[in-house]
Amino acid sequence: MTITTHILIGGPNRSGSELRASALASARLRLAVAATAAQELGHSVSIGEQCPERLDRLIVGKIGANDIEERQHKWLSMIERCKGLRVPVILDYTDHHLANNSVMTAFYRAACELADIICVPTKALQSALAEEFEIQSRIAVVPDLLEYEPVKPKDKLVNAKPVGLWFGHPTNATFLAQFIDSHRQELEGHSINLVSSSQTLDMLQRYKFSQTPTVRITAFAWSVPAVAQAAQASDYCIIPSDCESPKRYASNNRLVTALALGLPTLATSLPSYSEFGDYFAAIGSPEENQFLNCFDVGRGGSESFQQNHLHTFTLPELAKQWRALLH
Repeated sequence: MTITTHILIGGPNRSGSELRASALASARLRLAVAATAAQELGHSVSIGEQCPERLDRLIVGKIGANDIEERQHKWLSMIERCKGLRVPVILDYTDHHLANNSVMTAFYRAACELADIICVPTKALQSALAEEFEIQSRIAVVPDLLEYEPVKPKDKLVNAKPVGLWFGHPTNATFLAQFIDSHRQELEGHSINLVSSSQTLDMLQRYKFSQTPTVRITAFAWSVPAVAQAAQASDYCIIPSDCESPKRYASNNRLVTALALGLPTLATSLPSYSEFGDYFAAIGSPEENQFLNCFDVGRGGSESFQQNHLHTFTLPELAKQWRALLH
């Protein structure tokens, strides 16, 4: 009998190709890979909020904040039904909701207790769950998919003046504003290619800078191709964050992407970035000023990362890890 795997995600049921085209990073970079792995095992795969009557594996994706009260009850009921039928439940846990008191925290607290396996993108998040919250479920690390082909680091500036790249979700915009404000002198003469939604630009325009920023910003609407195109026109990448924020355990996907696209990278040294600490310059470190004046410092890091780690984030490697969880 064919094994049936269902991927629980908000919204109507959809196909694997729709999952791969999703604007939601966790769907595109994680759940789509899980769907591929299940299909490679010969499973029948369904995706969406409607579970089939007969089920052999359940993968729980990101619940989201929309309609959380109704959805939380519905999703936990599905998970409990699976547990009663001894159907293995894999919870894909990509943001550290247990450390962040949000509308989703109650759901994830219950789901972590019910899941047979919790799948996380980084070793840092695995450690945080096991040590800080004493989660008893098995915690497996499967990284995010890298959705770009590697690019050789540039050997000279794109233009006469340095151009940085920042890309990401609007929830990270405050970190960028703080970086620009605290690095006014270091960024003088620089420009930044910003790839995000209009909300990020709106937030920067509203931010109360201590002085008028010296850096010029060129904004591009976010898309997967737009990040690669902006990287081609940039000399380096900045990924500022906050080591006290719950986001410190977020996926290392932005760092991996920047290094894969051949960009010397200056980033906050988050726990989720620590395993790749040799390949980027840390914000606040003695190397920071040297980095912003001479990008030769960071080019070797990008090149070495590509040589040593790119295979870890490829579809064949990640599908193999998901197959092991779904077997």
